[in-house]
Amino acid sequence: MLTGEGDKAFTAGADLKNMATRSSNDFAESFWWPPTDSGYVEVYKPVIAAVNGFCYAEGLNLLCGLTDIRVASDTATFCYAEILRGFSGTGPAIQHLPRQVAHATAMEWLLTGKVFDAQEALRTGLINEVVPLAEVKRRAIEMAHEVATLAPIAVRALKEAIIRGISVDVPNAIRFANTIGVLTRYTEDAREGARAFAEKRPPVYTGR
Repeated sequence: MLTGEGDKAFTAGADLKNMATRSSNDFAESFWWPPTDSGYVEVYKPVIAAVNGFCYAEGLNLLCGLTDIRVASDTATFCYAEILRGFSGTGPAIQHLPRQVAHATAMEWLLTGKVFDAQEALRTGLINEVVPLAEVKRRAIEMAHEVATLAPIAVRALKEAIIRGISVDVPNAIRFANTIGVLTRYTEDAREGARAFAEKRPPVYTGR
């Protein structure tokens, strides 16, 4: 589960006061990003967000680029704020937002720096649920426990098939998903799942 400390912010973004002191001499160091700073992170363990407040700038990068299931408090607000401060921004949200919500909605948020609330995020499909602030972390943990009862190898394989499949054409995405799916059928957990069904009991998965 990914959340912010306290109740004020998921993350409020970069230190703008520090950015105000940058000079043009810093350009050469920051223009060619190292591969590790590209914003693309390969994490195939499911990540659940508990958005407990401001989700601005880097917060949207984390939300769009790293999390799979998203619960927000009714006090949460969202904004891709870079355009309001004179620069276009960096990070995965620029590419993920138009893929995760309607293109026109993403373009409005990105090009205007609009601040939008949790209800708009829910209505447009950016998040899964809105709950009271006092409940947001508990609800995210509850969802994490629900996923954790499933076979770990199968869950990770399914997420990898989904994430990798988005970036390729549909026939090859299906082929990859089928290939990795066949491999998971030969795990001990797959045998346990079948036994538990036949014996009418809950399965006990071991991640093997």
